[in-house]
Amino acid sequence: MKRIIIILICLWMGFTGMEAQNTTQFSQYTFNKINFNPALTGAYEALTFSGFYRQQWFGVEGAPRTGMLNVIAPLTRHNTILGMSLSYDQIGMTQTGIASASYAYKLKLNNGLQVIGGLVGHLEYGRIDWTQANVANPGDIQLGEGMDNTWNPNFGAGVSINARHWYLGLSMPRFLKSFLFQGGSPSEQSNRPREFYMMGGLDLALAPNLRLRPGALITYNPSAPFDFAFDASFLLYNQFILGGAYRLDDAATAFVQYRVNPQWKMGFAYDFTLSELNNYSNGTAEIMLEYTLNRAVDGTRHIRFF
Repeated sequence: MKRIIIILICLWMGFTGMEAQNTTQFSQYTFNKINFNPALTGAYEALTFSGFYRQQWFGVEGAPRTGMLNVIAPLTRHNTILGMSLSYDQIGMTQTGIASASYAYKLKLNNGLQVIGGLVGHLEYGRIDWTQANVANPGDIQLGEGMDNTWNPNFGAGVSINARHWYLGLSMPRFLKSFLFQGGSPSEQSNRPREFYMMGGLDLALAPNLRLRPGALITYNPSAPFDFAFDASFLLYNQFILGGAYRLDDAATAFVQYRVNPQWKMGFAYDFTLSELNNYSNGTAEIMLEYTLNRAVDGTRHIRFF
């Protein structure tokens, strides 16, 4: 319980003074919870590897391309979950990379409830290649020269309450305002944002081989527009997932996942742009691949949904 209290205090301390734009988005965010909240890795009860690749806004030159690899390792005897992530994001002439390590501790309560607190540390890398800029005024003093590279540490925390059929999580993955791109002047610096996330979902049985799973993700950042995403999916025969999502004033998403066997799962999502960018973009595609160690091999129970 002391660990949970410490994490809650860290969340409160880091919540003040947030600003800047939103971080990397994922269409299949409900299956990539470690990107938003280190505590939500508590849904895993077996060693799991997952990968995501996202190509955003087809038809737009320099549009974002994002990749992410995750490793989640529960230590069931100690109620501890460890996680590692590597992510890469390229937008035009800028590139960012993040290496993250997370720790979560699970406290089991009565009636199957679990309170999970998580901490995460980041090493962030940013690079901007000014030689790729299409400059209207080459003499502009605000422009940089050559390449700018920056490394910064960061850290964050999260907490979640998990049950068999629902979960709710709160988090701030980044407490520090870290400047990743140093332009020609301090006014042109770009910093990685500090955001506050609320994430939750339900798991409802509709029939013996059919389940409905609605969920939501709320992002708060006073220097960016309010961001809300809602998703709902159907699980058929514990093997197929068909679903859709809506992101406020941005995109509608359709996604499908298929569990090939107890170890392998693959998924595909496509975003239909709803904003004015629809005049220039043909949408966004995202793929995922996940491998979970068979319980017959490692002796643990299979992966939980929450």
